Amino acid sequence: MKYIYFIALVFVFISCSDGIERKPKPDNLIPRKQMINTMGELIKLESYIQGKYPSVAQYNKIMINSGDSLLKMLNVTKDQFEVSLEYYGSRQELMKGIYDEILDGFNKELGQLNIDKKDSLN
Repeated sequence: MKYIYFIALVFVFISCSDGIERKPKPDNLIPRKQMINTMGELIKLESYIQGKYPSVAQYNKIMINSGDSLLKMLNVTKDQFEVSLEYYGSRQELMKGIYDEILDGFNKELGQLNIDKKDSLN
């Protein structure tokens, strides 16, 4: 949840400000495609956890631990993710493109799930 709040906060600042100070490119910047994948996986993880654990106390602890595990599995450090998110977030068009690609990817996955479901019913 902490990650998603951070992502949402960055997105709000991006959409509300014309003169965002551009962050310098960090040495350990996550490449764009990897950032799209990482953010997409974190969003899916949070959706799953939020649906399974209605208690905020449980949800928060599980999301932090699971988010850290997911980042580790994707070979991304928490600090690397945060500085990369700040960098991309300080560039409105890049961040909008990242969110658009994440959404497109989700739509493709949903379309494939619907096709698979129809095939299994026949």
